[in-house]
Amino acid sequence: MVHQERNSLSSLDKIFRAYDIRGTYPEQINKKVFYDLGRTLGTTIKNSNNEPIVICRDGRTSSEDLQASMMSGITSCGIDVINIGLLPTPLMNFALKYEKLNNGLMITGSHNPKNYNGVKIVLDGLTLYGDYIQSLKNKMINNEYHVSKKMGKITTDTSISSKYIQFIKSKISFNSSIKIIIDCGNGVTSTIIRSLCSELKINAVIINEDIDGNFPNHPPDPSNPENLKQLYDAINRNSADLGIAFDGDGDRIILMKKNGEIVWPDQLMMIFSQTILKNNPNRSIVYDVKCSQHLENIIRENKGKPIISRTGHSYIKKTIKDHDAILGGEMSGHIFFNDSWFGFDDGMYAMVRLMEIFSKLENIDDVFKNLPKSITTPEISIKYDDNHFTFMEKFVKLSMFSEAKKSEIDGLKLIYDDGWGLIRCSNTSPCLVLRFEANSKKSLLRIQSIFKDAMLEIDDKIQIPF
Repeated sequence: MVHQERNSLSSLDKIFRAYDIRGTYPEQINKKVFYDLGRTLGTTIKNSNNEPIVICRDGRTSSEDLQASMMSGITSCGIDVINIGLLPTPLMNFALKYEKLNNGLMITGSHNPKNYNGVKIVLDGLTLYGDYIQSLKNKMINNEYHVSKKMGKITTDTSISSKYIQFIKSKISFNSSIKIIIDCGNGVTSTIIRSLCSELKINAVIINEDIDGNFPNHPPDPSNPENLKQLYDAINRNSADLGIAFDGDGDRIILMKKNGEIVWPDQLMMIFSQTILKNNPNRSIVYDVKCSQHLENIIRENKGKPIISRTGHSYIKKTIKDHDAILGGEMSGHIFFNDSWFGFDDGMYAMVRLMEIFSKLENIDDVFKNLPKSITTPEISIKYDDNHFTFMEKFVKLSMFSEAKKSEIDGLKLIYDDGWGLIRCSNTSPCLVLRFEANSKKSLLRIQSIFKDAMLEIDDKIQIPF
């Protein structure tokens, strides 16, 4: 039986993003919203594969209550739930692949500040994005849901962590004395990282290991250099060789050298591409528009096929699938292995693959010395309280970029002979995101100046930090 009760839920527009559902708690995301979303998901599953759904959560203070509300909504539709508990996002994805299941949910605010939460969704084996996400919103607005005479049941499975570790151990082994510092950032990787390192005999010192949804040491976003100060201090204090930081839900990775220099994810992709293409020539490798031009060059030099994608883990996964790519990655730190792994983003598995590469080298610095050099900026995020999508529409229409080659795969990328600049809308927060790369500091400043002048032409009150 389908019950229809139309409500006005215009506030949902703020939380249904391009590739997940996310917002502030409890103003936008709360138990009522998640109960209704659970009913919508349960109804959707009832009308498709009618199979159980795996669900887990991160360590945010609101996640356990939100998970309970979500499960109540799902089971009200007669759909069974497999609760795998407090685990990183990659463990939800692993559970689906390993157990051959098709539906999964991860309650997480990912890298966002502590007052955020949300959910990442896999239905029928597809990580939802774009129109799929919007269709759920429309169903919620209409409050159209299935009412079942028989409630679905909730079972608990605590075995996924050990299965994950043993599966990795069966695929990868190495012997290395490299000492690393791992910053869990008080996120949910703490549930598994110590056991993983112990089983693989990784010499690791772990910091910020206590799960704390208030993130007392620093925000759970490792792509912001400000959040890596403790990692650098721990590297020095412990005379370590490398540092690794994860985000709040464990699907992103950032690497730091012992001198404090950050090895950005597009540089990690260069390292992984060179290694993986040795035995897999002529395969496609996917990366997002924010990555260095040098990555494309390295992929081509190593007989690979470079494929540029929109930013966002869902878009990367879809592009990997469409092109049967062997590797994917994006500048924010999501790395997707699709060779002896399952093609989903996993910061911990990326760490293991790095350790495998480094274990074969006499001097790990050699791999960094061979990386091409350019002047780059990290992601520059500018909070924009007005509609940042409207700002972007106006920016694209400006006629002051005649000397540049334009790419509009995601936002606007202006490519010059000596560098490039990118501006795009964040899909997870009300921000404009920029990044720049150039052959010299002089070229970088020139390209930044072009962007700054154009931005001020649209809004002369916008605060631009360059």
